[in-house]
Amino acid sequence: MKKVKVRFVPSGVEVWVPPGETLREALLIAGLSLETPCAGWGVCGKCKVRMEPILRSLEVTTPELKHLTMEEIQQGYRLACQVNLTQDVEVHLSPDFLEVLKKTVDISRPSVGTAFPLRPVVSKVYLELPAPTLQDRLADWERLERGLVENRCLPRQEQGDNGLHLDGELLRTLPSIMREADYRVTVVLYENKLIAVEPGDTSGQLYGVALDLGTTTMAGALLDLRTGEQLAVVSKANPHISVGADVISRISFVSQGEKHLADLQELIVATVNLIIEELLIISGVNRRYVYEITAVGNTVIHHLFLGLDPTFLGQGPYVPVVTRPLTVRARRLGIRIAEGGYLYLLPNIAGFMGGDAVGVILATGLYQSSQVRLAVDIGTNGEIILGSAEEILACSTAAGPAFEGSRIKHGMRAVTGAVEKVAIDDDVVLGVIGEAEPHGISGSGLIDAVAELLRLGVIDMTGRFLPLEEVPAGVPQKVRRRLVEDSGKREFVLAWPGENGDRPAITITQEDIRELQLAKGALAAGISVLKKELGVKPQQIIEIFLAGAFGSGINPASARAIGLIPNLKLERIVAVGNAAGAGAQLVLLSSSARKQAEGIAREVRYVELSGREDFQEAFLGAMYFPRLSPPGG
Repeated sequence: MKKVKVRFVPSGVEVWVPPGETLREALLIAGLSLETPCAGWGVCGKCKVRMEPILRSLEVTTPELKHLTMEEIQQGYRLACQVNLTQDVEVHLSPDFLEVLKKTVDISRPSVGTAFPLRPVVSKVYLELPAPTLQDRLADWERLERGLVENRCLPRQEQGDNGLHLDGELLRTLPSIMREADYRVTVVLYENKLIAVEPGDTSGQLYGVALDLGTTTMAGALLDLRTGEQLAVVSKANPHISVGADVISRISFVSQGEKHLADLQELIVATVNLIIEELLIISGVNRRYVYEITAVGNTVIHHLFLGLDPTFLGQGPYVPVVTRPLTVRARRLGIRIAEGGYLYLLPNIAGFMGGDAVGVILATGLYQSSQVRLAVDIGTNGEIILGSAEEILACSTAAGPAFEGSRIKHGMRAVTGAVEKVAIDDDVVLGVIGEAEPHGISGSGLIDAVAELLRLGVIDMTGRFLPLEEVPAGVPQKVRRRLVEDSGKREFVLAWPGENGDRPAITITQEDIRELQLAKGALAAGISVLKKELGVKPQQIIEIFLAGAFGSGINPASARAIGLIPNLKLERIVAVGNAAGAGAQLVLLSSSARKQAEGIAREVRYVELSGREDFQEAFLGAMYFPRLSPPGG
């Protein structure tokens, strides 16, 4: 689908939107939030802008005829909320408009830099309502509606239907709350749903939680929805590790019976509640003021969280139960937040490409890029995204658990005591998490070590340890001594045994290198297929985003040296942290970001790698380590 380009003057910001999108939404995507009291209903007339070229073909709406003179309309002035974009345009922002923009609040997540206006779906309004009298016998619910209309929180409709969702459960407690509070109440709105009425003024207490449900690690952040401030962050190991390190193992476990599905759902919900509990303790926030949770995860984790059977995700053609975004009452899943609170799950893209990938695309701004960029979320399941505003392709590869330290002789997760960095000069220098004694090696440490051994010529392009007599003469003697052979198998010693025998040697084996080659080969082959599908050459990729806790922790030079990512200059390889989690935070804080996320999921073209001969061929070639030429880009 060809998008419409919108250029804003004098800022020079450019954004791309689907045909038919409103100009108001384009402003929000650009991070240009205009305070419109009528929330885009065309009632206030505050969102006046001038468009070039003048779109005489666009029908002028009734609200525009009310707020604009014929002379203004002829000069190209329109109301942003009333214009549906069908062609590329240049939009001129008036000084008054720009002055309003200075007063708005934008949100951005660290290391990604994507900004959206702070417009959460949940809002609070304090009302001081007149008490009923014989002359004013309006019903309690309608009295609330009238108060919201008068406060410009709902549009005034001549027919009297303001579109406020009637909540039957709330009706049962509404009379007593309003009267005990002397009609001074705070109304909590979730879009057009009234989810709570609280006595007194609680408008200063408005919170939400963003969750990243990873295959290995689950993380949650508590945010103040009024300011966008992050108040606390907590992570826990995904409890499903007990039945398998990868999602295929978990699908297999669930397929053995309904109770297994219920058990896994119970485990993940319990862990989510633990995360929420710790967030509340750290921040001092009261649970009843947490009104929404947004969550991202791969499609399998998404299904298990909701109690949906993922069995058919493990069988061709790998069809999920649902891909669209879902909004459910949190209490229905047993999640302990405010009684009327909601859980919003970002849309999935395909069978093995979930809302976490949507979060990465949203947070990195890749969908608004004028040039081709690559994002790689590296983990047990690797998500690869390639494209620009014109077109985005995505695929998923089962990279295997080597990056998480599994199936590596001395491998371990990136926790205290794990070797995370390796450099070799006259001898081996280790960087250990927590500055503790080394007890094993993490995935990033393994990549560093192999990159260094390749550079020195201790291993060759096939990944084979060379016999000591074939190792280049320039390799320092201390390093040469670390290449040992036991029962005909060669290993490289990263750390010698502890002085008191309390710690065994930490080594890299030939089998470890093969596991790394399998993992990096799968990702590199996936990238190769996407480049072919999109019809781009390596030099056309201007930037690479390394996402996820693991992706952001690896040394880009080492990743490039082993052929894990394309050979770009280092300044064009950017670690963006937990971009999937950042995406979950963005949709929690901004309804505009949420709308964009839903559009992203529809527009991404998923490329299924299984059964493709070109993927198998690329995989076999990517198993080898490269001879790096000077970096491109």
